[in-house]
Amino acid sequence: MKEEDLGILMAEIIDVKKVEKTDRLFHVTLKSSDRDYHIATSLASFYKVEELIGKQVPIKVNVEIKTMFGITSNARFIAILNNKEPVLLVPEARVKNGAPVI
Repeated sequence: MKEEDLGILMAEIIDVKKVEKTDRLFHVTLKSSDRDYHIATSLASFYKVEELIGKQVPIKVNVEIKTMFGITSNARFIAILNNKEPVLLVPEARVKNGAPVI
C-alpha cells in the first residue's frame, strides 16, 4: 500500500487555556516533532483542562489558518461526533509526535 499524505499527524496537547470572555472556548497548544500548533476550540463544553493535557491526538495541519478571539488556529482536531458531542481520537499506544496518519 502506498502512503498518501493526508495532512494529518500526531501531536501532544501541551497546554490548554480557557479563552477570556467566552464560556466554551479553549486555546490548545500542541507539540509535533518539529513545531507547535494552536487550535481555538469549543472543547471547553465537553472536556476539563486536566483531561486534555498530555493526550496525543491526530490533527489536520494543511488547513486554512483562521483567527478567533485573537487566537490563530493553524490546525484542526480530528474527532468523532457522538450524540452531538465531540470525542477525540487517541492512539492505543504512545507514538512519536509528528508521526503521519496514513
